[in-house]
Amino acid sequence: MEATNILDVERFVVACNDVLTGKFLDLNKRLDKFLAVMTNSEDILELLADCLQDFDEETEFSKAFSIDKKSGVVRLALPSEDEKRLALCVSIFNDLINEKLNTNQFLETYFQDSKLTPMQNFLDKIVKPFRDSICKIFELKSNLTADDILKQEEEAEKAAPKPVVEETVVEEEFPHLSELLAEVVKSCNQVLSVLKFEKKRTDVLDDVEFVTNSIIKACEKKDLMVVNGLVIGLNYVSKKFKNIRGIVADLNNLIYDYYEYLAQATDKTENN
Repeated sequence: MEATNILDVERFVVACNDVLTGKFLDLNKRLDKFLAVMTNSEDILELLADCLQDFDEETEFSKAFSIDKKSGVVRLALPSEDEKRLALCVSIFNDLINEKLNTNQFLETYFQDSKLTPMQNFLDKIVKPFRDSICKIFELKSNLTADDILKQEEEAEKAAPKPVVEETVVEEEFPHLSELLAEVVKSCNQVLSVLKFEKKRTDVLDDVEFVTNSIIKACEKKDLMVVNGLVIGLNYVSKKFKNIRGIVADLNNLIYDYYEYLAQATDKTENN
């Protein structure tokens, strides 16, 4: 599969590798760490959304996880098809983050092992195959490192054309506003992509999508005050969706940091 931004996919592979070798004691913190990076890749989110179409999670979960009634032996067999494997894995991640699955109970039930801890076994049996399927589909090496990413970023920066700076009235009043709004739109698109994983339509879900789309429209109009107000509103309507909590927090930080930047710039101007 050809990605429009392969670097974002590679960053996610590196994040997977960090999670596989890290020393976190809490599984949900491990998941938060690499899922946060995953939401930065529109290519991965688009792929997963396609994989989840018509995916029967309950049926596939039952096929993958079973316990022999007589012996009590656990059988774990992920789907052989990459698309179904990705769909099942991301559904499990989503259910764990949103507490639809009890993390400790899930690990203790299906991931007991004589040589590995339940968490290590989960990483080996779920996260690693998930990473490998992503690598297979995007034709990437699975042993990518942060140094590989840094080298590519440096090469891309050298090759990129220098941006043309357009002086406008808006930019004079709000310097670097376009850069801020571009980041806000990117985060909003990530929110909308993640929400595609929600299986049940609710009024609250509709509200979150409506507010998020309204933020994008306000960014197109370069109306910072409206963007700020809508982001505040998004905090309230999105509380039930833990899988977008990190992205919403990033949105808040973007706005807060920008206003801090404006305040500092104003202080410098007045002092001069």
